[in-house]
Amino acid sequence: MSIDPIMLGVMNAYFRAAAEAAGFVLKRSAHTTYIKESNDFTTSLITPGGIQFAYPVALAAQSYVGIDFSPTLRQLEPWSPDDIAVANCPFATKGMSTHLPDYHLLKPIFAEGKLVAFAWAFIHSSDMGGIVAGSILPSAYELFQEGIRITPKKLYRAGVLQEDVKDFLLSNVRIPDKNWGDLNAVIAALGTAEARVQEAVRKWGLAAVEQGREALIDYAERRARALIDRLPNGTWSFHDYLEDDVVSDMPVRVKLKATKQSGGDLHLDFTGSDPQIGAAFNLASGGRHPFLCAALFGLLRTLDPTIPINGGLIRPVRMTAPEGSIVNAVFPSACGVRFAINQLTYGILQAIFAQALPGIVPAAGAGQATILAVSIMDPKTGRRRANVVQPMIGGSGGRPGTDGIDGTDFSLGSLANTPTESLENEVPILIRSYQVVPDSGGAGRHRGGHALRIDFEVFQPDTIVTARGMDRFRFQPWGLNGGRAGATGDAWLDPETPKAKRLGKINILRLGVGEVLSVRTPGGGGYGDPLDRPAAEVLADVRAGLTSPTAAERDYGVILGTAGIDAAATERQRAALRAEGQARATSAAANWPAAFDGGTGRAEHERRFTPEVSDTLAELLFTLPAAARYYAKQQIYQRIRAESAAPTATQLRMLWVKMLPELGLSSG
Repeated sequence: MSIDPIMLGVMNAYFRAAAEAAGFVLKRSAHTTYIKESNDFTTSLITPGGIQFAYPVALAAQSYVGIDFSPTLRQLEPWSPDDIAVANCPFATKGMSTHLPDYHLLKPIFAEGKLVAFAWAFIHSSDMGGIVAGSILPSAYELFQEGIRITPKKLYRAGVLQEDVKDFLLSNVRIPDKNWGDLNAVIAALGTAEARVQEAVRKWGLAAVEQGREALIDYAERRARALIDRLPNGTWSFHDYLEDDVVSDMPVRVKLKATKQSGGDLHLDFTGSDPQIGAAFNLASGGRHPFLCAALFGLLRTLDPTIPINGGLIRPVRMTAPEGSIVNAVFPSACGVRFAINQLTYGILQAIFAQALPGIVPAAGAGQATILAVSIMDPKTGRRRANVVQPMIGGSGGRPGTDGIDGTDFSLGSLANTPTESLENEVPILIRSYQVVPDSGGAGRHRGGHALRIDFEVFQPDTIVTARGMDRFRFQPWGLNGGRAGATGDAWLDPETPKAKRLGKINILRLGVGEVLSVRTPGGGGYGDPLDRPAAEVLADVRAGLTSPTAAERDYGVILGTAGIDAAATERQRAALRAEGQARATSAAANWPAAFDGGTGRAEHERRFTPEVSDTLAELLFTLPAAARYYAKQQIYQRIRAESAAPTATQLRMLWVKMLPELGLSSG
């Protein structure tokens, strides 16, 4: 039988609702705040071949559309009714899981004696063992430090709990009761999805459901190709940086060349990106992963909010990600902060689309999510508990028609803040401040979204804080089409007191009783010339406490008097700023496309490490074995920085030839 368009629409709505129903069960049954409040989970329905055919829209993380589940499914064959599998290893699952704190569970769905689908869910666990409470330490240099590694296993076999697997999962974590409660919430969610699929078979018949699930994927692919075809045929390039790798001050560059061809094909080539590193920022993508093209899904949903969300969306995309690179790391690389690469590639692809579709794409958002976790000693048991405090997200970029959004980024819209009351009930801390940061959104005709600030006081001795995902402390989120780069992030101990101390990025921090930690995220980049922003809008931001009078004059040329806007003075100031070229285009790195303002930190870096030098260095590093590249990069960075002037590509090659024998290395 064929599925007519009306029936296909009905099935799309039904199965999406089934995935969402499972998600709501999980959210309302979970034990830890990071799942039940902040929404770091998702659910979906998958074909027996391992492709998603239904995905939630109303809730849950949106970055996992298009994962290939087939390697994990094959490892666990044969499947029986009421089996439930669990895994968390990025390498053993070929990218299904992306770091160890994520439990992934799969349940086969049988109807009329036949395997018709799988229910899947992942949750982020607040602790999976490892070197620190919360498991994720940015400076971890190998996977084994980041918690227990669960290769695909059956937690239930034909409905029977495997006690040895359960014992393995719970005996190696700091919060076994919470973890088991969360896992049972997932199991309930999978059962909900299973019941909805079986009901669909009873309603429409097995053949219709089997045909419908495949037709939904094909339909999403056709719709995606039609939208991608709105891009002109051509090739565009962009690069950006993690500004350091925490254990050193070396930036980590990701470079992307995107080629659009007729028929809606899009090739994303990450050749020229830096090698994997000896810190926890590596992405084990397997060379093809939705984390490398998440901004495409955002563009598709923007152009057509009704497009079905399933694995068909990734089919038009071909990816080239060199093995052993930061975007395709090999075992046993540390991956705990891998979402920083998702954030970075999101912004890079966003910049590609800004070049291909001018006037549609926003400026850069904050490009990071600082996930604060605290570990507090239980005085009764002597054991440490782990809790996530808050996902601290910066502002989104200014948009072609309106300002950016304060305190959230387009790539992280599914993460919700944890209510202060809920947090203080779970953790012995006091939230002293949780607010937007004035003057943090990049200036523009449409300013960037403002950053967030959280200050919290601890009440237990030797409280340990870790913070993953911190970035944009030196390199600002880029502004677009005359808009200025957003503000950088920051972190302080005991702010606005005589003991105030600037911390910079946090790897691991121990706090004493009464100490206050303050974390501020970056702001989004601005869009359009700030001197074109109506003075009345600037005045409204000043009165709302979002823009200071000083910034109003400096960035927007708006002079305020006691009665409001001084129109004559404003006109003179704006004319002077335009004459002086204060639209800040000169602050962008000279090698960036002219429409982008990358900020002063990035410009300073690229005066010494030009794109040509970085391209050459990446080429040379990839002549070495994967294990030697990071060490060689550290050594050559030190030598380049010791020179008085920036090297040319030819001089870099000469330095390379001289350096390798001194290090006991040779090119392959």
